[in-house]
Amino acid sequence: MADNTPSKLRVSKAKASEKIRSRIDIGKKLLETQISSEEDYTTLERETEKWTDYNKTLFKTLFDKSPLSDWHGSILAVLTGQSLYEETISHKRGISRWINDLESIYEQLEIYEELPSNTQQTVSKNTMNNENKKIFIGHGRSHIWRELKDFIVEILGLEYDEFNRISPAGKATSNRLKEMLEESCMAFLIMTGEDEQADGSLRARDNVIHEVGLFQGKLGFERAIILLEEGCEDFSNIHGITYIPFPKGKIEATFGGILKVLKRESILE
Repeated sequence: MADNTPSKLRVSKAKASEKIRSRIDIGKKLLETQISSEEDYTTLERETEKWTDYNKTLFKTLFDKSPLSDWHGSILAVLTGQSLYEETISHKRGISRWINDLESIYEQLEIYEELPSNTQQTVSKNTMNNENKKIFIGHGRSHIWRELKDFIVEILGLEYDEFNRISPAGKATSNRLKEMLEESCMAFLIMTGEDEQADGSLRARDNVIHEVGLFQGKLGFERAIILLEEGCEDFSNIHGITYIPFPKGKIEATFGGILKVLKRESILE
């Protein structure tokens, strides 16, 4: 039987308003994108998919059940036999439909009931009472880690840490690592294929593999989670360990899984 009860806000209306407004603004920038080549269109597709995936995950964090209508899914349908112009028009029509629904929810936020403060999605009191309350992000040279940082900080309201957040100048690497280990309650280690091997395979940077071992040893396998990019070869010690896979360059595909892990570990309530 379908659940017809209205959605309720896990966060304050002010916070929900700020987040949804930001997603609308990004969508409008996508609509303004000028397409003059297949390469431009492919870039628009990629950015749109990131935007829609982020939107869906955001609504899972803002509401106890998403108020988005049932049609919401990928708008990246394969449109064969159409010109680049026709494909672009069809694609932007899908973006417009997303924006219309986001604006409708934004305008109606006043009618959504907020859950009682003690049941809203917040950082667990047990976590906040500990000194160890940061989410560590391990990464290589790829800049996709910044998208994960924005999700953790701006959407989930958690603190983060990563090796270079504090200048390591004048500080021994071992001391910086010890500091991060002591202050973190959770770690997400992003393995992206960056170091090419003799056989042509791609491995994660050595620093990430090192951090995987350190944080799994300190926090355990349940709280040191590997995010494995497609095309990146794993290493022998990862066999049998659960990890969250994601398509190349699309770290946002892990956000739903990350949210579940944080709730499972009582980092979020």
